[in-house]
Amino acid sequence: MKKILNFLLMALPVGVFGQAMHENAVINTITAKLSSYSAIHSVEKVYLHFDKPYYAVGDTIYFKAYLTLGPVHKLSALSGILYADLIKPDNKIYRSIKLPVISGTTHGDFVLPDSLKSGSYRLRAYTQWMRNEGEGSFFERTIAVGSMEAGRIPENATPKIVSENLAKTTDVQFLPEGGSLITGNYSKIAFKAVGINGLGVDVKGTLTDDTGAEICTFSTSHLGMGAFVLVPQPGRVYKANMTYPDGSANSVTLPKAINRGYTFAINNTDADTIRLRITAGNATGNEKLNLVAQSGGAVYYAAQKHSESKIFSAVIPKSKFPAGIVQFTLFSESGEPLNERLVFVNHNDALKLQLAAPLKRYRPRQKVTIGLNALNNAGKAATGSFSVAVTDETAVPVDSLNENSILSHLLLTSDLKGIIEQPNYYFISQNQKTKEDLDLLMLTQGYRYFEWKKILNDAQAAPSYQPEKYLQISGRVTRHKKPADGAKITIMSNKGGFFMMDTVADKDGKFAFKGLIFGDSTKFIVQSKVPKGQNAVTLDLDTLSSPRLDAWKGKTASEIAEMPVYLAHQKRFRDEQQKYGINAHPIMLKEVVVRDKKFFTKHSKNMNGAGNADMVLTSDDLKDVFGATLSSALMMKTAAHIDFKRGIPYKRIRPEGPMLIMVDGFEVDSHFFNDIDPESIQSMEVMVSPNFYTVYGSKAGGGVIEITTKRQSEYVYQRYTPGVIAYHPQGFYKAREFYSPQYDDPKTNQKINDYRSTVYWNPDVITGKDGKAAFSYFNTDNKGTYRMVIEGIDADGNPGRQVYRYVVE
Repeated sequence: MKKILNFLLMALPVGVFGQAMHENAVINTITAKLSSYSAIHSVEKVYLHFDKPYYAVGDTIYFKAYLTLGPVHKLSALSGILYADLIKPDNKIYRSIKLPVISGTTHGDFVLPDSLKSGSYRLRAYTQWMRNEGEGSFFERTIAVGSMEAGRIPENATPKIVSENLAKTTDVQFLPEGGSLITGNYSKIAFKAVGINGLGVDVKGTLTDDTGAEICTFSTSHLGMGAFVLVPQPGRVYKANMTYPDGSANSVTLPKAINRGYTFAINNTDADTIRLRITAGNATGNEKLNLVAQSGGAVYYAAQKHSESKIFSAVIPKSKFPAGIVQFTLFSESGEPLNERLVFVNHNDALKLQLAAPLKRYRPRQKVTIGLNALNNAGKAATGSFSVAVTDETAVPVDSLNENSILSHLLLTSDLKGIIEQPNYYFISQNQKTKEDLDLLMLTQGYRYFEWKKILNDAQAAPSYQPEKYLQISGRVTRHKKPADGAKITIMSNKGGFFMMDTVADKDGKFAFKGLIFGDSTKFIVQSKVPKGQNAVTLDLDTLSSPRLDAWKGKTASEIAEMPVYLAHQKRFRDEQQKYGINAHPIMLKEVVVRDKKFFTKHSKNMNGAGNADMVLTSDDLKDVFGATLSSALMMKTAAHIDFKRGIPYKRIRPEGPMLIMVDGFEVDSHFFNDIDPESIQSMEVMVSPNFYTVYGSKAGGGVIEITTKRQSEYVYQRYTPGVIAYHPQGFYKAREFYSPQYDDPKTNQKINDYRSTVYWNPDVITGKDGKAAFSYFNTDNKGTYRMVIEGIDADGNPGRQVYRYVVE
């Protein structure tokens, strides 16, 4: 036993209960069960760093993904595949990609063709392992996409709702600290007022009892959150009488105070300690209580109360806990959870990212060279992975409070339920006000992980989804509807050269080809053989359905105040491109839609929009070429646009090397053009004019052929004969390289004005053992303030973020 602040409390080192083990069976059981649960259900998180906060149709969304594991956020080696979905305003997936995760990081992009409608899109990212925690554990962010026509804001975004009576549309909840309101005990009561749009509403009011006596006044402190103190008296009923900014008013009755139970109070204002005070109600009997504090599934503090006093307290060093949210739970003598309180611990130990820039002021198109020096909290060099985004802040104004940075996501928002308004507010400035407001968030927001009743009742079923290291193709073989034990299964593909692999079905008829790596455009033939009864063989392949899509209640595109400025700038940039025949967007798209819808294919990845090409061939145009190579099948049909040299396509007029071959948005080596099966093609879009192919970047100087293959769903397979399947699974997406003009290269077009809003994007900046790295790029022609954001994480799981600005004049 140990006396702390004149009250008896026995502090138990985690995992070392010593001779008092028999007295601490409850804590021992709780710790063991949580440890067992966490070992089975280790928590992965993913954070995405974007090149900018919003976009216009015609833009490309670039992002870097950081995948972490456990309470200290080390880069995860558990999953090797990340899924990313771009979701349309109508809550349907526009496009889904798979990305290979290497050492806990990956990067990708989504092209926003002109055929898209403007509105509030969402981008979510997850691993299959994360699905065990539910869709609420996924990374998800609203992506505002606007239209450049007259610089208007998104046409189909959810309108901002202006209520004539906030009292009727605002939800106000009153939440006693720790969960219980006990008669006669001094209690803090937090409250949160949320409007119909999910955002905080300012309220003020008075608290009265059932006799009409005024007890206190209250008002919100930050984003609809506030708190007041109350000592509830026996038999009294309390009512909060509230007034809203529009002048409307209403009343809410507070939860009724009870005689039995505990008041749980925590003071987190000290820099180094957490002060905890637990007070028993007058009618509460004397019992042994157990206190457990956990973060990310690991117990960092445990204690048991033996005193007969009604009040007991503790002072706990913050150094015991990792940075982030700590869950304090009070358990009864029998191990039943009674009270709970969330506390945010900030050690201010993020990586220090020092930037060495030779100048603070630059000229347009001047080369910028930046040196990065990453240091950990101890001042030692940090080896880590980082991403860099540079934007013209004049064209891309940023609401820095609403940014969801790598710090706010990993340490705060990923662990809480619901919408967290202005997440970066709590990290930009560390002062007494932000600390108090952050504590209000802890009092009013729900915790996402580790429901104690589930853990303590041994509801620890094996996870439904297993971590994916690599791509795999698996399934089951039956003969006469019984497992075909020992059946030989062969998988073949001619993508990038001939590939074949064999395996054997087990006693349940199951098989799997593991450790595969292939791109989106790969088509396989899967064949099973049995010694006898081949005609009775059925081969089925495993598929995974996509996670469900819940309606998004986050901020809508029409509420992004900075969008009109950005859209006007992008229109200026687009007009400049069109003057030089670059990235032109003619009216032809609408004409094609009206004249012949067959020119469109649902899954076209044409960066100009489906059908926007010099020539479009459909599956009907290729239906009579079975058995022919693709080049021979196209020789006559595309003679006006393409020449073929040894089976490789070149544009007929002013060829600048082989044409860029894209299959389902994935680049294919032009030497393998003839390996593509004509029968698998749904459409082929030929682009030999600069106004179509320039948008594909420097690799497309010879023109582009965009091929879209046949598919019925995300996973497609077609049965040919018993035991033989043609299979077109979703493979890895190959991320595009960000185009950054090199103005010291004489080949670079010097005439066109460079009005790009994203000046530089680099998702792959790695610091060495000395903690250093360097990168360089050229400014655009835009004058004004440029904003550089560097985010990343080191090998020990320490995240870091740095924002740097300089002037171009």
